[in-house]
Amino acid sequence: MTEQDVRTSRVRAEAATASRFALVGIAATLTHSVVALVALQSSLFGAYGSNILGFVIAFVVSFAGHHFWSFKAQGHHGTAGRRMARFLVIAVLGFLANNVVLTAWLQFTNWPDSVGLIFSIAIVPGLSFLGSRFWAFSDPTPSSDT
Repeated sequence: MTEQDVRTSRVRAEAATASRFALVGIAATLTHSVVALVALQSSLFGAYGSNILGFVIAFVVSFAGHHFWSFKAQGHHGTAGRRMARFLVIAVLGFLANNVVLTAWLQFTNWPDSVGLIFSIAIVPGLSFLGSRFWAFSDPTPSSDT
């Protein structure tokens, strides 16, 4: 196999991983959006409470999808706890960014809260992929003492 073939194979593998990540991310984003909007429309929660509920449920969808499908090729035997903890850090940072945007929306626009929820949810996926691919779901480095 030539060096060019190896590079092409790596690019295809990364593209496949990114595609799986996008599909899981779309499912999680839709989950977040639907749960948040239903909670908001039910009048049981305000915009922030609805957003938190949507986030928590979407986190479960997202982690399961990425752990078992998106990043399956990197292996995951014995690393679920490590992956979940790291992915939670990324998700919480994304959620904080999401809430900063939502707060700005609610403070500075007269547009509907539902539009602000969708806008604030949609801003995080790109950064989440990079953090997930290169940190949360990366292979643990083997110990040099063996």
